[in-house]
Amino acid sequence: MATRVLDPVECSAQPLDIAFHPSKEILAAGLVDGTVEFHDYSLNMNSNVARKENADEDDTILSSIEVHVSESPKIKLKTPLRVNPISSCRATVFSFLGDMLYTGSSGGSISAIDVTKASNHHTSDGSLLWKIDNASPFGINAIFYMKPSNPKVGDCLVTGDDEGVIRIWDLRICGTVMNYEKRAEDAFKNCIGLPKGCIASFHENSDFISSFQVDSSGDTLLAASADGTLTVIDLRNDCKEGQKVIKRGVEPVKLHQKTEQGPFRLHRRSDDQEDELLSMCIMKGGRKVVCGTQDGILNFWSWNTWGDISDRFPGHPKSIDALLKVDEDTLLTGSNDGIVRVLQLQPDKLLGVLGDHNGFPVEKLRFGANNRVIGSVSYDTMIRMWDASIFNDDGDNDAIEDTETSAVADDRDALMANGGESEDDWEDVDSDDSMDDSDSDDNEKGRKRSQKLKTENELFFEDL
Repeated sequence: MATRVLDPVECSAQPLDIAFHPSKEILAAGLVDGTVEFHDYSLNMNSNVARKENADEDDTILSSIEVHVSESPKIKLKTPLRVNPISSCRATVFSFLGDMLYTGSSGGSISAIDVTKASNHHTSDGSLLWKIDNASPFGINAIFYMKPSNPKVGDCLVTGDDEGVIRIWDLRICGTVMNYEKRAEDAFKNCIGLPKGCIASFHENSDFISSFQVDSSGDTLLAASADGTLTVIDLRNDCKEGQKVIKRGVEPVKLHQKTEQGPFRLHRRSDDQEDELLSMCIMKGGRKVVCGTQDGILNFWSWNTWGDISDRFPGHPKSIDALLKVDEDTLLTGSNDGIVRVLQLQPDKLLGVLGDHNGFPVEKLRFGANNRVIGSVSYDTMIRMWDASIFNDDGDNDAIEDTETSAVADDRDALMANGGESEDDWEDVDSDDSMDDSDSDDNEKGRKRSQKLKTENELFFEDL
């Protein structure tokens, strides 16, 4: 069975990022004009027939909040002066419970929104709880919500901006009184020192931060950057204030003069991969870190071996801008060629295609509540919705194998046209992992799946 395409959610302007509520069928979209929109996508989960019967209720929007509209964008040092004078909402993330939405803008500010109020247009005007102007020196490109293992801090927000500055915020002390005089005073103070609530600021990267991930124990924060490096930050409480602790086997790290580590510690930066790192996932039970690159290659790091990559998976004809983890062995990739692919990792295989954006780049991929739906974002005003039940079926994932449609044929033809030599481009060439029983089972499943996928020759003669 092929993936069921659901009706898209239409925004009033181009969405730059989306976040799904962890338990309710609500999504938040950060728009290019600086507003944040909340949508109820429950109706989109129904069939097209049901939508026609409820045509009067077709509008999914719950509220629209002008969070970052009044700001001016902070320009990168190498950005031309002809830029959009309106600040955009670039990053959105829900808290673990879904009671708060946090946003980041191209104006360098962050904010917190009460989701209960924002989900009702009657109360949305009072939903903005706090906002920190000049939270980052440049426009914020990535935002992440986490709970570190460090007992000194509570739930944290992590931001990464256009010039590689990573800041960690203790949310217990971020809230401020929402009046303009106080905000103007705080904005001035933020320009000359760390803003209120910021407990660490790392200036080790030289290009925009594209993605964050944290391990399951909350001990390690990873940041992927377009400067080609992976930054590793130790979140544990193992450094006394004013004292540097160098662990055995860990190289001392030379810190940038502007870096303030706070209760954390810069552990390591990887070697320069000479390729932009645009997306990231932790896979294989925490043993592998996978990054999508500008050249269309997946780079693999083995955990705790941060110097150079341990493996690579070529095959995408264009950049890999978005990654979404399905399970420990299966990954979705969103590429600049507009195709959302389903991949198996180690052994590496292309399983099929989830869908496409008609040639427009896939910028974001997110799971909805209870992993029932997948949302993807491109360069238009639509948030495309895909039925994710195909990944939740029991058995040997027959549903995934049956997605070998004309879209896959077009995908492979595009790969060949863009310099791919053969199907071997999609197969793992070198792996540093020893094969245990579970890996052998994965190999057998991979072989069964690949037998159901057509080869280039079969596709050629099928067309004839």
